[in-house]
Amino acid sequence: MHLKFSATKHSQKGSMLTSAIFIIVFMAIILAGVMRLINIGGINTAYEVIGLRALQAAHTGIEVGLSRYYPLTTSSSTNCTTVTTSSVSLPSTYGMSDCSVSLTCSTRDNVIDGSRDIIELTSTGTCSSGDFTTSRQLTIEAIEL
Repeated sequence: MHLKFSATKHSQKGSMLTSAIFIIVFMAIILAGVMRLINIGGINTAYEVIGLRALQAAHTGIEVGLSRYYPLTTSSSTNCTTVTTSSVSLPSTYGMSDCSVSLTCSTRDNVIDGSRDIIELTSTGTCSSGDFTTSRQLTIEAIEL
């Protein structure tokens, strides 16, 4: 038993080539989209890591500022000029090698009981790596002793 096809060879010519080109173009578009998602994910991860380093640098600045304002060697606090006169030097370890910290300090006079001051200490940590630069800012308020 032989099956007879009604279509001739001439009418079927080139249909496989059209299908192959369509599949190649479709797969290229999907591959380009996947590669873009991978690239964006890598950039987001880099910003997150550098942002965490900047946050740690800002935490370090707050700790240094508080230790300057409330020194262990005296029983009374100092003033804002003592906090901001010298820069904060971060360790040159791998995580903090491209980071810096800036401190600002301000005082609100006679806020507590009409006689005690409140200081506002702001630390800005900035880190960079290659083309990425991120900064984080922390602010605390403390009561003058």
